Amino acid sequence: MTEHLNKGTLIVIAGPTAVGKTSFAIQVAQHFNTEIISCDSRQLFKELNIGVARPSEDELQTVKHHFIASHSIFEEYNAGNYETEVNSLLEKLFLKHKVVVMTGGTGLYIKAAIEGLDPLPPKNKALREELNALLNASGIEALQQKANSLNLVITKENASNPQRLIRAIEIAMQEPSTTLQNKVSRNYNTFCFYLDRDREELYRRINTRVDSMLEEGLEEEARTLHAHKDLNALQTVGYKEFFEYFDGNWSKEKCIEKIKQNTRNYAKRQLTWFRNQGNFVKINTSVEELLNHIPS
Repeated sequence: MTEHLNKGTLIVIAGPTAVGKTSFAIQVAQHFNTEIISCDSRQLFKELNIGVARPSEDELQTVKHHFIASHSIFEEYNAGNYETEVNSLLEKLFLKHKVVVMTGGTGLYIKAAIEGLDPLPPKNKALREELNALLNASGIEALQQKANSLNLVITKENASNPQRLIRAIEIAMQEPSTTLQNKVSRNYNTFCFYLDRDREELYRRINTRVDSMLEEGLEEEARTLHAHKDLNALQTVGYKEFFEYFDGNWSKEKCIEKIKQNTRNYAKRQLTWFRNQGNFVKINTSVEELLNHIPS
């Protein structure tokens, strides 16, 4: 493995929520005596803790983590910001570590970090004001009709999120400022893995995690954020369901049931994404197995 490590190696440990990424990444990081970069688009927000399963204080002290509680939900943040910041950090980390571990379940952030993103057109203030006026006057259904008229493929989740709808329409109605790019070339080696478990076991782990979150005070945490429920960062499983409960739309029982259901569905989508990438190797939580996949 010497030749690869001389260049600097990023080991990506991905997988669905509740699969056990954090504890395994810590084992791998301890093996290499290195640090961990989180690639979770919600754990980076300091206002979110219980609902995003932020690593415990003991875990954070065992191995140094980056991009945990590092930003605010009141800041605008996206995969492009992450790409820039994480690669700037990697340049510094590779000066003192031959290997760095990245872990999380946000596929877009991983892709941005290691491959780069196709450029998007800049925000158009006038168009955004026009679309917000349409939203205020005619409701989200008007935005959905606008998206359909542009032949946009919108997921069910995004179709109910006005901010994401507006951005999708905004992008579709503008000409890209540059042509699409190929994958960027990074000056480090990357090896990508994803963890998986038996479906029933994974779902049990998800249900148990949600129960633990409730015991730890998820409802109280969500209540402190309720006033900001329209922020993009809070369109997140575990919070948005409680907002429905706080608004009187759901019973508490339905809210909890929906958190578990939506988390299971999210895990299923994550697994599908990682399986379809082509460059992610499925492994169990064995450091030895992971090392066997890294060429010597």
